[in-house]
Parts: sequence; structure tokens; C-alpha cells
Amino acid sequence: MNEKNTKVSVVKSASEKLPLADYAEILLDSCVESEVLKEIPFVSTGVATIKMFLQFKEGKFKRKVEAFVEAVGDMSSEEWDAFSVSLEREGKRENFINELLEIIEKVSSEEKAKIIGGIFRRLVKEEIEYGVFEDQVNFTNDMLILHIFNFMHGFHNPYTLEESLGDVLVPYRMAKRKIEIAKKNVNALSVGGEQYIKTSYEVTSIGFAYLATLHQVFKDKIDPQNLYVANAPYKPAVF
Repeated sequence: MNEKNTKVSVVKSASEKLPLADYAEILLDSCVESEVLKEIPFVSTGVATIKMFLQFKEGKFKRKVEAFVEAVGDMSSEEWDAFSVSLEREGKRENFINELLEIIEKVSSEEKAKIIGGIFRRLVKEEIEYGVFEDQVNFTNDMLILHIFNFMHGFHNPYTLEESLGDVLVPYRMAKRKIEIAKKNVNALSVGGEQYIKTSYEVTSIGFAYLATLHQVFKDKIDPQNLYVANAPYKPAVF
């Protein structure tokens, strides 16, 4: 039996008798030195996690997990305990690790995996609720990384929003579009100005909540005067 089959066999048997914290340790020990994923509380496992194990050593998935772990950073045991309680309350404790690993697997780049890590960090620290975690994961998966970075750096600039970014954000409810009739002077001789349709955009609370995540993750890349820090968590909007 080769090394891969041996480890798969260990993982399969572990799924029947080990708590997932130990199971994740088998999964990650040879690849990630950080203790972050070993501390995630959960109580059962399934095929999805075995699939992750098989893919982990292929390289790309390993790098995405490492980017995720880097963004999560250090957590106290008290924070992990509180997170475990919140998962139980949300009815997510049984399947959370499988869902999280599948999220990391599906994400298209290391940059996005790092953002997912930042979203997860905010969830554990109770800065956002589970529904918001899901929203932000969906934003990250759906949007082009170019648009995410444009938002991260240009949210404060109305011209950036009006050029194209605003139209990208509106479908995700991260911005509101305002259309109105305005006037402009075509030349110095014009009287009263010429009417035109003006389109402007305003970042919503949903957008600012995602922005807070992005600025936590990429704090070292943000101009300090434009760094956004969330004052309070938001709840998913109802439409």
C-alpha cells in the first residue's frame, strides 16, 4: 500500500472515531504549521473532507489554505469556545468544516482564499453573523478580483464608482444607484444650462461591511487616510 493510500485509510478510519479537531490535524499536519484550522470546533466528518485531503498535496489547494490561515491569524481559546457555541446555535456545527474546506477548494485564487480567511476571522470574533459570512463568501466567489481590489482602493472616489464600479456593486446590494435630472453649462454663453441624466452611487451598509473585511485583510496595502474600520456589525438586508 503506497503512502497516499495509507493516509487515506487513516483518514477514513479517523472519521468514525475521532473528533474533527484531531481529524483536521491528520489532514493538515504535513502541510501547514499554523494551529488555526486545528482549532476549528466540529464533531463529525464526511466524504468532502477526505476529498480535501487528497487534493491538499497537489499544491494549489495547499497554497490557498496557507493564504486562508495567514488571514485568520491567531485566536484565543476563549474565541474558539464562543465560536463553537455560535455554530451550535446556528445549527452549523455538524457540517461546518466540510463547508469551509469546500469553500477554500472552490475559490479561484490565493488572493480570494486570503479574503475568505478574513471573513472567517470576523465570524469567529463575532464581528459579523453567519448570514453575513455567507454573503461575503458569495461576493468573493462571484466578483472578479480586479473589481474587488478596485472597490477596496476606490470606494471613496465617486468617479471610480460612476465609471463602472458602481454597476458592479449594485447587483450585490453593496451600492445604491441614484438617477436624476441635472444641468450643466456647455459653454460660457449657455443660459440656464443643458439638462442631462446624472447617475451616482452610494455605498450601502452591506458594502461597508465587506469593505471592513477587505481592509482588515489588506491593511498594509491601504492608504491610511482611506482605511475603513467598521463601527458596528450589520445584519443581512431583507429584500
